Amino acid sequence: MTKIILKRPLLESEKAVLEKAAIKELVEFERFCRDNALWDEMARCYAVDSHVNISWYQGTGRGFAEASSKMKNYAPHKIHNTQTWLNGNKAVTIMMATIQMRMELDGNPVEISSDTKLIFCTQKINDQWYIVGFESIYEKDSITPVFPNNNIHIPTDEISKYRQSYASIIYMTKRNGMTVNENLPGIDRPDLVEKLYTEVDEWLCE
Repeated sequence: MTKIILKRPLLESEKAVLEKAAIKELVEFERFCRDNALWDEMARCYAVDSHVNISWYQGTGRGFAEASSKMKNYAPHKIHNTQTWLNGNKAVTIMMATIQMRMELDGNPVEISSDTKLIFCTQKINDQWYIVGFESIYEKDSITPVFPNNNIHIPTDEISKYRQSYASIIYMTKRNGMTVNENLPGIDRPDLVEKLYTEVDEWLCE
């Protein structure tokens, strides 16, 4: 099987270029909706039988929009780059992004910054592109006080127990009483990254 993703795109037809533009608009609009509380529009970006698998949520895409609407913490995304690989009515998009979350730690406002690769599987259904799968590859994260004179204390022996690629997310999410999937792809688990890339590439080539 010839792999498609992570390969340099060759000369493409005008139609392929237009399809990629539509897919890029879709996935970036989904993140725009997430950041601007447009929950109904966010849900419409997902196919009915879509799936999402990220640190704090596993389920359908439309369920993901509903669950996101109930989160108390603001978590906007800064998008750095978006690359799409197309094969007929399917596509895989990798979006480089930084998630910035405002939370409180012992009464002090803190910023949790997480660098990730967001993996979108999209499919054209009834002449319209939809997201059918959404996962993440975690790279690194950090916790910093919003105000420099705030003193925050994070026990090293506690946070060091967590995955290096998203230890801050795990730590803060657990402090807020939520469950976290600690077995997701990250640069500290290249085996899981390769497994994800293989799975989405096989799906794209079907």
